[in-house]
Amino acid sequence: MNPEIIQQRREEVAQYDANIVMYQSILATLPTEWPEHLLQHRGAKNEHEVASQIDNIDDVVLLSQLLFADTCRKMIRTETLERTKAASILAVLEAQANNG
Repeated sequence: MNPEIIQQRREEVAQYDANIVMYQSILATLPTEWPEHLLQHRGAKNEHEVASQIDNIDDVVLLSQLLFADTCRKMIRTETLERTKAASILAVLEAQANNG
């Protein structure tokens, strides 16, 4: 087994770990409680269009933060899924290297 391939997989897993920590750290700085008057915009596909319809700039800022918080939660899940796959492949490659 080529040691470079194993090292690349280790780096891939480490990058997923770093991304997860980054998104968790960002999420910790953002509001996550949706006020009733903005809840209708949760999951908006075109956040720019929604923001252009809101008069109160403080609500635009809060909406932006809340949408980004939701994105961070999604990214944590995505990165975790991909990390799990990469770690499984790494484990197989390491086992093959140790047995061969």
